[in-house]
Amino acid sequence: MSIFIFINGPNGVGKSTVCKTIHQRLSHSAWLESEWCRNTNPFTWNEEIVSLTINNITQMLRGYLLCPWLEYVLFPYGFHGPRQQIWQIVKNNLQDVPHTFAPVTLTCEEEEHIARMIRDGRDQARIQRALDTRHIYNALPYPKIDMTNLSVEQTADLVIKIVQGVI
Repeated sequence: MSIFIFINGPNGVGKSTVCKTIHQRLSHSAWLESEWCRNTNPFTWNEEIVSLTINNITQMLRGYLLCPWLEYVLFPYGFHGPRQQIWQIVKNNLQDVPHTFAPVTLTCEEEEHIARMIRDGRDQARIQRALDTRHIYNALPYPKIDMTNLSVEQTADLVIKIVQGVI
């Protein structure tokens, strides 16, 4: 049975970067980016794309979680726009798939968050959207890691320890 490592946090906090490091460290792992499941040109959140995204994420996660060779499935995800509703549907769609759900929320101080997004080249509108969703993550009942003063490697180490039940 796979361990489903669900890394959530505001857009631009470092979820994908941390997942890349964890994926490199954990043998028998798979890493799915939600962007890969909705990469269209032009991109828009219309009914067809929302449906396509739900289907793609569900099918990819289902395939990874059911693969007996895989021990870990990594999925970074942020709850902006319609993504909260999409996640609830995907999560419900996976209820029949045996797995251990291991969620971790990544956060950092607002100043650091802004600096990270600027370094990534995100425009002001995208930065503001990310800042507007920061409050969502405070209410989640998942273990949280404040990565303000942590390196990517230190954050990945903490995630792995949480997932493996060490802390």
